[in-house]
Amino acid sequence: MSDLPVMPQRLAIFGAYSDHDLYQRNRILVNILEELSGETVYVRPETRSAGHGFSSGKTIFSRVGGLLRDAWSLWSQRSLLRGCDTVFVPYPAYLDIALLWISGQTRRKRLIVDAFLELHSTVVEDRKLIPHKSLRARMLLAFQRFTLGKADVVLIDTAEQATLLRQYLAGTDTQVAEIPVGIDESIWTEIPRQAMAERARLLFWGTFIPLHGVEHIVAAARLLESQGVDVDLRIIGDGQVAPSIWADLERAPLNTLSWERRIVDTDTLRGAIAEAHIVLGAFGDSLKAASVVPYKVHQALASGRPTITRSGAAINALADEHTGLIVCPPADPAALAGAIEETIARLKSDWSPAPRTVYEQHFSNRVIKESLIAALDPRLNPECTDR
Repeated sequence: MSDLPVMPQRLAIFGAYSDHDLYQRNRILVNILEELSGETVYVRPETRSAGHGFSSGKTIFSRVGGLLRDAWSLWSQRSLLRGCDTVFVPYPAYLDIALLWISGQTRRKRLIVDAFLELHSTVVEDRKLIPHKSLRARMLLAFQRFTLGKADVVLIDTAEQATLLRQYLAGTDTQVAEIPVGIDESIWTEIPRQAMAERARLLFWGTFIPLHGVEHIVAAARLLESQGVDVDLRIIGDGQVAPSIWADLERAPLNTLSWERRIVDTDTLRGAIAEAHIVLGAFGDSLKAASVVPYKVHQALASGRPTITRSGAAINALADEHTGLIVCPPADPAALAGAIEETIARLKSDWSPAPRTVYEQHFSNRVIKESLIAALDPRLNPECTDR
């Protein structure tokens, strides 16, 4: 919209989003956009139901009451949007965009939307909560196109995800911008590296979605145990595929593995990272897994820990075994076991990895801010078009 200022003069942060530690991206994007704006107003539900929960793909129906309360509260505050030249809707934005559209607030304002965890590929392709060719899947894709198509700028976390969204939004005027995930750098500082012990300490944490490929981590640990490689594997987390992993371990226990089956707070997680020598990322073989760089990889690199994760288009160009970001083929326990063994050998030598350097160069809040400025300034972004 050519009549709007390059940077927001009066910015509205709108929606029933969450900004707790599991959604640090929301917190980072809001803080940076507020910093870039002349004035900021917040339009959020008076009593929030912790966001719309699209990441699970199941809670949308079980939480209808909370969603309706959120919608009514947002609707009753719509007068706060008067005088705003820009509206930012954090993730998960879809229902909030629909509410903005109904209230006529998607016109005459620049609408910036975060599509992190892009809806269709997450629910249908990766988590397989809806059959791929079903009517529900087609309706979900149509809903996503309808809502995101109302935005002037849609943010997504990797170039691969951005390419997919541009395909979904073909024929609209929506600009898609790649913005790294974002973590709270006041929390995720570098942690001094532990001296290498006789038994290497490996760490995985997560919400046990299929993308993580936890079954491949367990299989790699079995291979290492059978080969007499001394490791202690600590797993923290719970989620969608946890019951099947738990059942497998009950059938065939693994002496080198300990599992804290719950979602822990950030302080507990940071303590676990401090004790670890190597962090394990994600190893699923879906297209989604190849197209993203998970939170845990950002957090591990920022904490200064050598990190092993699956290869993929989103990360291959950044991988550097000398700095401590190591990739291996997806869904391949033997390759993962080999990468672990090789990394242990390096740590026992005079290797001095610098994982924080990878984070600073490619994922830091500074990079996010620069990317946002480029996305909002048409002079810096040739893809930006008038609406």
